[in-house]
Amino acid sequence: MAQMILTDVAVTDFVVNQRNGVKGLVDVMSPKTLPSRYIQLPEKRVTTEKLIIDVTATGKGGLTSPVIPVIDVSDWQNPNVAEKICEAAETLGFFQIVNHGVSVDELNDLRAAGRGFFDLPAEEKKRYWKGSSVSDTAWYMTSFNPYEEAKLEWRDFIKFEYRPDQVDFTASWPSVCRDEVVNHSHRMKPIGKKILEILMNNLNASMDYSKEQTLMGTLRMNLNFYPQCPEPKLAVGTGRHSDINTLTLLLQDDIIGSLYARYGDKWLHVPPVMGAIVVNIGDILQILSNDLYKSVEHVVMANRFLSRISFAFYCGPNNDSLIKPLDEVLENGEKPLYKSTVYSDYMKYFFERPHTGKKTIEWIKFP
Repeated sequence: MAQMILTDVAVTDFVVNQRNGVKGLVDVMSPKTLPSRYIQLPEKRVTTEKLIIDVTATGKGGLTSPVIPVIDVSDWQNPNVAEKICEAAETLGFFQIVNHGVSVDELNDLRAAGRGFFDLPAEEKKRYWKGSSVSDTAWYMTSFNPYEEAKLEWRDFIKFEYRPDQVDFTASWPSVCRDEVVNHSHRMKPIGKKILEILMNNLNASMDYSKEQTLMGTLRMNLNFYPQCPEPKLAVGTGRHSDINTLTLLLQDDIIGSLYARYGDKWLHVPPVMGAIVVNIGDILQILSNDLYKSVEHVVMANRFLSRISFAFYCGPNNDSLIKPLDEVLENGEKPLYKSTVYSDYMKYFFERPHTGKKTIEWIKFP
């Protein structure tokens, strides 16, 4: 193939219209500099001085910034576990769990299966391109919303939607990763439910069938791939956003300096921990709790030397769920901070735009 001149039009055509994704761009073109289509506007970049990677002690023995807590959940009934989970949900919006019952070998098998998909020949991956996928419950895409974004994100992904109400909904999923993706769902669902039960109990709310449908009536998973990037300081892997679901359970790989969560005007590193699952609070929990729980902006940085893969398992409401602060939260006279909205409308607002921080939740907040 003749070397392509990497103009914005040519890059968009190759990556998006021809459905090669950014991995295809890297594999075929091996760009030595970052194409301008991926150079983020200065106000969108997260500069290195804003990143908190190493937590350093102050002269008085304190810490200059918090640490994303790592919580041992080997005994879910231990009150200390619930206390730590609720504290993290109310402050940083992020925590990690270990001794959750999923082995390191099982997690590594999932990582290998995910890389197996992204290593497939381009024509095989294109069969799953969003809008013409061979599957109703799996679709492949690049960036986030490439048809609306001024600048593209340095990421490809495939999304899986779990639809147990449909017979054989996984039959047309890519065979290279299908079994591992299904197995991971079976492992993550009960973990997500336990965490949500703890968070609901803290709000004096029961986890009845109706609430369960609001909290985790839909289950989805993204397999994200971030190729090596020639100029990572100018790019972004995944742009600034908060998750619009209830709860996210993330498996990242062992690459340091990738995932960051907002902390004031800086960004706090969420480091890889052997065998850990990263948990972050989504917008829906912030709304239901009337701002007690924090859905925090986060961002993924690109890497010059290493490709990265991650697996985000999303617990979210049924599409027709009405989202508003819980009655149990407001029963003592607390004023609701958010308007009622149907979840499908909330998703539509989010997915029709580029990543824009927390603008979706601000859209339904009372003045």
